[in-house]
Amino acid sequence: MKSNAALLWLCLGCVSAGAAMAGDAASERAERDRIKLERSQVEAAFSARESECRRRFVVTPCLDAARRARREAMERLRQQEAALDEAQRKQRAAQRIEDIRNKVSGEDAKRSDAQARAARTRQRLSEAAARPASAASAASVSAPTHARTPVAASHPASAAEAAHRADYEKRQAAAQEHREAVERRNAERAMKGKPARPLPALGAASVP
Repeated sequence: MKSNAALLWLCLGCVSAGAAMAGDAASERAERDRIKLERSQVEAAFSARESECRRRFVVTPCLDAARRARREAMERLRQQEAALDEAQRKQRAAQRIEDIRNKVSGEDAKRSDAQARAARTRQRLSEAAARPASAASAASVSAPTHARTPVAASHPASAAEAAHRADYEKRQAAAQEHREAVERRNAERAMKGKPARPLPALGAASVP
């Protein structure tokens, strides 16, 4: 009779225990250990009940009741364990989604930073290209009227010198334009991770 009371108490304990959802790994391990211990207790109670049944005159009904009690207790424990497995699966899926979101956010931040650097580089190159043209325009406006008069018209003897100087200035402007184009290409290569080409030396044409 004591074994019957123990089995009944164990079954009632299984009903009231429920499947406690573990919030962390330690709690989950404790819950699984509890389920494992209760399984062992159910088996021990069934063995004791089976031995008692075999000493009775009517054995079969007693064994059927003991088996039914064990089956119900094991089913409740199985459901609790399945609930733990489902909670663990959902937690892992949520962690994977969070990792993916963090990775995408990091890549977006790097892409935005690269675009901002490229925009600043383009702005600096545009400003550098605009400075020579502005300086030339200002010099043309500030020059006196007699300085802009063709030299060949007032001094025919210095016409060759003026032509030579104009050719020199043209070459200097072309060299400067080429240098700025190389700087722009180097900046674009730097953004793409390619080695920059060396800047060509400006032609040092002598001014007579």
